[in-house]
Amino acid sequence: EVFKLFDQDGSGIKIKEIGTVMRSLGLAATEAQLREFRAEAEKKDPAYVQFPDFKSYVKKAKTVEATKSTDVAKEMQGMKVGLFHFFDKMPAKQIRDSPPDSVKIADLKHIMSSVGEKMTEEEIEEMAREIRANCRIQDGRVNFEDFVNLLK
Repeated sequence: EVFKLFDQDGSGIKIKEIGTVMRSLGLAATEAQLREFRAEAEKKDPAYVQFPDFKSYVKKAKTVEATKSTDVAKEMQGMKVGLFHFFDKMPAKQIRDSPPDSVKIADLKHIMSSVGEKMTEEEIEEMAREIRANCRIQDGRVNFEDFVNLLK
């Protein structure tokens, strides 16, 4: 159905729109994959991609995406160390030897609003509500393991 939105006249979607249509489907194909798909599509038609070919590109992108699934807990462990080091001013040795179980909610909010894919104020407040409703909290700090489980 998404394909049909971009293929209004039935001639296929423009080759340059392959990435846009994939993102509309929730797929995050890499630039390298998109170049490969465009090159493959241009062999058949210099301007358009037909649905069967697009469908095969989606399958390839999904396969690659499935093999690259990230370990949320592992990724978040790096964030936890950074939070303790930068916000709590803990030395690396203390973080390594006896890391605290919790982090400040305010620090999480700051990180989420300023690093990577920045969250809006509304999204951050929604996250804070979720944290308060689902995680162990004490003195403005959230249990980090609970927070990671909330993200999974």
